[in-house]
Amino acid sequence: MNILEINQKKVLETKELLTEVIKEPLPFEGDAILTSALKSQGGLAKYINEDRNITSCSLNTLKSASESLLMRGFVELDELRINARNALESAALGEKATTKTRTGLKHKVEELQIQLSTMKKSNFLQSLIIEDFRYKLKELAYSNPSPEQVQTMYHELNKRIEAKLSYTLNGEI
Repeated sequence: MNILEINQKKVLETKELLTEVIKEPLPFEGDAILTSALKSQGGLAKYINEDRNITSCSLNTLKSASESLLMRGFVELDELRINARNALESAALGEKATTKTRTGLKHKVEELQIQLSTMKKSNFLQSLIIEDFRYKLKELAYSNPSPEQVQTMYHELNKRIEAKLSYTLNGEI
């Protein structure tokens, strides 16, 4: 194989590897050499994987070989590198994805939207509880109950309010 063919093989095999990492990052999670190579364009150019016939080359060689083989040239390969790096970071961090990456920010936004929705529901239920409590207080104020009746009403109302508040705070009765 001549040098041109070796460099073309590197571009095609690297593209295939990056695509695999993006689709299924877990098998590549422990590969420190790959993780390090994905941090920069130069690191990707120097990356070697004998099992996949990926050899080392200079960044300029990788760029020129990519321009002739890929539809969008080296830009396509670099975007795949960045997406593969983000996929590995997300897989490694799981729920604790960093907010320094797009993927991390997406996870954070989704998490915050879920929290906001939960809080809106809780606030709505608490408003209903307060409205019900005010109605019962008004009812008590305009009636003329005995002290025993007041205590009975208080205990009954207190149990209902505790149950409703427990539901709004814990989602359970």
